[in-house]
Amino acid sequence: MRHKKIHLLALALAAFVVGFSPAAQAQAQAQAQAQAQTQPLVIGQTYVQTGPLASLSTEPLVGIRAMFTTLNANGGINGRPVELRQLDDAYDPAKGSQNVKTLVRDGAVGILMPIGTSSTVGALKAANELRVPVIGPYTGAGPVAKFSEYGFPVRISFDEEYSRIVNHLFTIGISSIAFAHNDNPGARSARDSTEKFIAERGEKMAGSVAIKNDGSDAAERAVELAKLKPKAVVLAATNEVAAKFITAYRAAGGQTAFYSFSFLNGQKLYQDIQKDVAGVVISQVVPSPWNSAMPVIAEYQAAMKKIGAIEFSYASLEGYVAAKVMVEGLKRAGPKPTAESLQKGLESFKTLDIGGIAVSYRPGEHRGLTFSELSMLKADGRYLR
Repeated sequence: MRHKKIHLLALALAAFVVGFSPAAQAQAQAQAQAQAQTQPLVIGQTYVQTGPLASLSTEPLVGIRAMFTTLNANGGINGRPVELRQLDDAYDPAKGSQNVKTLVRDGAVGILMPIGTSSTVGALKAANELRVPVIGPYTGAGPVAKFSEYGFPVRISFDEEYSRIVNHLFTIGISSIAFAHNDNPGARSARDSTEKFIAERGEKMAGSVAIKNDGSDAAERAVELAKLKPKAVVLAATNEVAAKFITAYRAAGGQTAFYSFSFLNGQKLYQDIQKDVAGVVISQVVPSPWNSAMPVIAEYQAAMKKIGAIEFSYASLEGYVAAKVMVEGLKRAGPKPTAESLQKGLESFKTLDIGGIAVSYRPGEHRGLTFSELSMLKADGRYLR
């Protein structure tokens, strides 16, 4: 709001000198225009800062910060810095919705990467009412992946992730598949999708367990599922819950293979359970953050180093890529971006190469990326791809 006041004062000054010389008027108007040109481009983010799911936000936010820090150091967009304003929604859809209304009221022309399914559902509800684009939600749940005029997903959907995991398991001869998940809407959606894909193959899910978001009953649920002796357990769990569950499952004598969707941070999991990570397979929705031969990865690594972040991760790369998509949209939104021109800018991508990966948006179809791959953790915490 401070920047708006400065701009209004400048315009008032220009009006005040109408009675003075043309030269004085021109100078005042030029000053007003210059001040307007340096006003930041405001974008907003509603994210999980507090509560048991707060760890979901940690890594993506690092990548976002790396992107905008480097962008602003290089002059911003058309000489204007980008300012990211953030509000905590504690994974509450009502708070997510209210946060978007607050951010838009305070000048945000777009909303970047709400964290988690509940937050994003709330954010999209408000954004569609206000006609403001939401770019790169950190979830692939059905209600978010479904087309909406102002929703611009970057990652593939949970349905696509779990379909590819199930296809892989059946391809290698594993059909006895169980599911373990955090007890929240996004994770339940992932379980339902997996159950559907297994049924399409003519099999039934071996069983499933819902684990409290704080992981307090992870050990009990692990023992419960281990008794079923599935050949594979598919996970939709935060790092803390997954670590507790896998440790307890191994202790119960389970020899099951573990497959997880993309929210699992392999390096963090290794720090928590050490050699027990061996063989855990994680679906990835962005390329390897260590593959510097890809232009977008080299750019990401350089930006991370500039903010002193020397540990790369898939999640921080996803945050970086989502922010990059936002920036590309803003560059195409004209000299004075608005929510409307940002939406049009994003839909002008058609299929845009952003450094080795392509993002597809057009009117009526907001596809985002199509990338995915499976990576396996080794006993030393490194990935085998």
